[in-house]
Amino acid sequence: MSRADSLRPDFSLWHLIAVELRRQRQLRKISGAALGVALDCDRSTVARYESGDVQLPIGRARILDREWGMPGFFENLVKHAKNAQDLDWWETFKEYERRANLIKTYEPSLVPGLLQREDYARAVYTTSRRADAEDAVAERMARQEILTRRDPCTLMAILDTAAVLRVFGDEDVMRAQLSHLLEISERPNIYLRVTSDRLIGYGGVGGGFTVMHTPTGDLGFANYGSTAHMSLDPADIQEQTIRYDQIGMSSLTVEASRAFIAKTLDSLA
Repeated sequence: MSRADSLRPDFSLWHLIAVELRRQRQLRKISGAALGVALDCDRSTVARYESGDVQLPIGRARILDREWGMPGFFENLVKHAKNAQDLDWWETFKEYERRANLIKTYEPSLVPGLLQREDYARAVYTTSRRADAEDAVAERMARQEILTRRDPCTLMAILDTAAVLRVFGDEDVMRAQLSHLLEISERPNIYLRVTSDRLIGYGGVGGGFTVMHTPTGDLGFANYGSTAHMSLDPADIQEQTIRYDQIGMSSLTVEASRAFIAKTLDSLA
């Protein structure tokens, strides 16, 4: 089954746009290469629009509407999709995570899920009163397979100082979690840094976010308080990548980060 065949237009407006783009192109018996010429892009980009790996930009939606005599059709779909919250956003997120070869993430409050030990994850979900805490923990542990598979994903994680100091569970849980961070940060595919504990604020401060790079397209995810935003828009992804770099410039080195985690671990002894 191809990516295009697995789309869910009943759950996602972006999937609906991808499906409808492919359907309208095939109705008109236009090749992907020919459509690429009309949209001023190559055939592979058209394929990524139709597979849902890349969101159709509103400028190119307008071109489609004009070329195909469908005033406002794709433009309005794109506008609504940008403002809508996909019902299957978590499934989309996990799919990109599974296919990612590079993930950059910043976490201001918690140890990132991909680096959590089971007891720490359980404490986090219990604190948030998740009714399905055990299922959520099992899913989180399973997701970490991307870091140890034959061709492991590279993870570049920046943790706010507070995420290292904040205790979830009891001190035994935190000791195990911090020890795990020290151990896993020695792997060649994991780069772990902590923001400087000497700074009151730093560039790019805000909610947590993640940028995932895959062989077929990139995804950006940002979380601000109780709201979240997921995007395949290159402009959004670039903005989050810049934020990551800004925070990185105000963070400790990998070596100094390990020293800070070790110092925090010793304080729990």
